[in-house]
Formats: sequence, C-alpha cells, structure tokens
Amino acid sequence: MRITVNLLSTLVLSALTSHAAVTLVTHKVAKDITGAESTALSTSGYNSTAGNTIVVWTVSFSGAQPIGLVTDSAGDAFTPATLRKGTWFGQWFYAKNVKGEGFNVVTIHPAITGRATLTYPAMSVMEFSGVDANAPIALESAGPQGALSAWTSEPFNVPAGGVALLGIVTANGGAYTAGQGFKIEDSYQTTASSKYSFASLDQSFPEAKQGVTASVSWTGTLQATGSVIVLKPAS
Repeated sequence: MRITVNLLSTLVLSALTSHAAVTLVTHKVAKDITGAESTALSTSGYNSTAGNTIVVWTVSFSGAQPIGLVTDSAGDAFTPATLRKGTWFGQWFYAKNVKGEGFNVVTIHPAITGRATLTYPAMSVMEFSGVDANAPIALESAGPQGALSAWTSEPFNVPAGGVALLGIVTANGGAYTAGQGFKIEDSYQTTASSKYSFASLDQSFPEAKQGVTASVSWTGTLQATGSVIVLKPAS
C-alpha cells in the first residue's frame, strides 16, 4: 500500500508541475523592398488552428508612420507590444486564442493618425501552439537601438516550456548570425544601403531559466532596432 501511495503522489506532483511546451507550428514572411508607399501589406494565406497564438514581428522605415494595426482574415484581435524606434520602427503584435481559419491572411496597416502609408514595410508571422490562452506574453525585453554590429537584449527570465522571440531590423547588411541557443526562423538580407534587412529568431526552454540574453550579429556597423518577447506556456 505504501508503494502505491508514493507512486500516486509522484504522479500527481508531476502533473501539477508540468507545462505544455510552446511549439512553433508555422511561419510566413511578407515584405516590400521597393520603397513605394503602401497602404497595407499582406502575407499569403496559411492554415491557422483554433486556440493557437499568432505573433507578428513588424518593421517599417521611420520616414513613414510606424505599424499601426495588424489584422487577419479570421477576425482575430491583435495586441501591440512596445514600439521600438531607431532609424527603423520595429514592433511585436500578438493575437491570443485565435479563431482558426484554413486560409488565414495576416495584414499590416499604417497608423490611423498622420500619414496613411508605410514605406519599406515587412513582417514575420509565427503561429504557436501550447501558449497560455489568457496571458500569452510573460515579458518584454529591450536593448540598444542605433549604429551597432550586433544586438543584445537586457537579461530576462523564461518559464519552463516557454519560448523567447527576438525581432531585429537593420538598415542593410550581410547574413545574420544567431546568438547562442537561438534559431533564425525567417530572415531577409540586402547589402543595398537604401533598403533594409530583418529577421525573427526563437529559442525554446524546456526548463525555467533566469538571466537569459537574446542576441544576433551581422556584417558591418548598421542602424538597428530590436525587441524580445517571451511566450508563456499553458499550465
């Protein structure tokens, strides 16, 4: 009887302390490198699953308005994270507990006030399963904005089963190199000084970790803007 009770207690404790891991299920990229003024920019459609979380890294040139609004064809509500501004604007948006759609199209729009167009807009769309449906964002972390040869965030903590996301935009430059433990999921690079490069990176954390820093480097010293958010797993 003692062995049975001990085993039952172990199983209950394991269930109470375990977390579903946040998992990337799909990602898409859209960009406009022509420099023409745009009233919107959309991804191609993809299969979005109900209950997932959609996260979008958006960028635009500072001569235009920052990204003002993100929508999708499923009618999900996107919440903006903090706007990061250097020579380029960079900003995360997220939609929690999404409705799901077989051909979901994500669109970015300029700010409602001021100019009604974007210049050099781009976005990286990632959809994750296993994210907390009520409060998906554990935290945000910033870092330097300006003329840099690499970008490194301030230290942050990640819960067990969580995922850290790093978004970066630079004036131009060669291929990005991910910092320790991070993976480049989507990227675009150009060496033309009149255009831009951007990327989205992620790292999964099976165990909780404190004092994490996210980083990415590139060739040359370039104007850069970056931001990190952490996705919290469902309990």
